[in-house]
Amino acid sequence: MMLPHDRSFRSLALLFAFALVGHSLQAQSDSIGYVPRLNLVKVGMSSTVARTASVMYERVLNPELSVGLTLSYMMPIRPSGLLDLNTDKLVIGGDNKLTGVFITPEVKWFMETSDKRPAPRGLYLGAYLRFSDMRYTSSITATATTADTTGNINSDLQVDLLEYGIGPEVGYQWLALHDRLAFDVVFFAPRFSIYTLKVKAELNGDGALYDDLGQALEEALGRDIAPVDIELSKTGTTTVNNSSFGYRFGIKVGYAF
Repeated sequence: MMLPHDRSFRSLALLFAFALVGHSLQAQSDSIGYVPRLNLVKVGMSSTVARTASVMYERVLNPELSVGLTLSYMMPIRPSGLLDLNTDKLVIGGDNKLTGVFITPEVKWFMETSDKRPAPRGLYLGAYLRFSDMRYTSSITATATTADTTGNINSDLQVDLLEYGIGPEVGYQWLALHDRLAFDVVFFAPRFSIYTLKVKAELNGDGALYDDLGQALEEALGRDIAPVDIELSKTGTTTVNNSSFGYRFGIKVGYAF
């Protein structure tokens, strides 16, 4: 599901700001000396822009390698503009809600840096998996806006988007303040994903308005949820599979021990 572009811009601004702060603090920590840190617990900073709580645990396996697991939860929100079904023939009202769960295991290979200090410090290349389940629910009431559109609608809608993705990543991690404070910035992480879109609709109504709503819903699903052509069953569940490319970037701050 797509998020508004301004959230991406704010996340990028945070990314560069934390990169500068992390580099400055690490310079101060470098003067103290090397302290081994094998465990890190971090929270996502950029994810707060999208009202998503994100927690990660990372474990260093050897001087060049670490593994990690991130768990994220999107708190229920009322998304503005998502699945906007208003057309020149009908006006849609009703309550809607979007929530989601994300699981991201990853592995990082830390490249040799100028200060020769081992993982979990410095520039890294990695790979990650993405498992996600996002759910959109809505109760719909429709009102005709033209004389030739008649009928009445009182319906419920549930959209589930399941994702299974894999991709590489590039990032940098700093340790500062006696190697206790961790800054982790993911600069670039594209991925290829397979999606399963499940739409459960109960469109209760009649007349031309009923048909117009079904058509508007099919167009909105392809536009806002997943780039697929879908022939919606107006009662019951419709399932569509698709694949596409995505990306992620982010900032995490945490404690090393």
